[in-house]
Amino acid sequence: MKIVINIYADTFLLCHEALSMAFALAAFDHQIQLTIGDGMLNLLLDAPTGKLAHMLASLDMYDMPPAWLALADFDRFKAWQANQSADFDWCAQVSLKPTTAPHFDTTFDL
Repeated sequence: MKIVINIYADTFLLCHEALSMAFALAAFDHQIQLTIGDGMLNLLLDAPTGKLAHMLASLDMYDMPPAWLALADFDRFKAWQANQSADFDWCAQVSLKPTTAPHFDTTFDL
């Protein structure tokens, strides 16, 4: 089953639960695509070496593609990344959301 999970939550606990659900579904061979909203992006930028960042960095372990960001959030992310002196593993797991998204069987908004 192809599932997109839109994470619009702005609290650590809700974002953690959304990522945990995504990993559980991916472990059972579902194709999962994450979309990171403004709230979770704020949490990642505030704590680039925190728990959420480490979870996001592990998408490859679950054969999940990079998480999508909307254009405005992606621009903000790239500007933040340009001002950092270090590279963070999770930064490679984020990409720009395509203008025409593929078909998904189910969508979860969290």
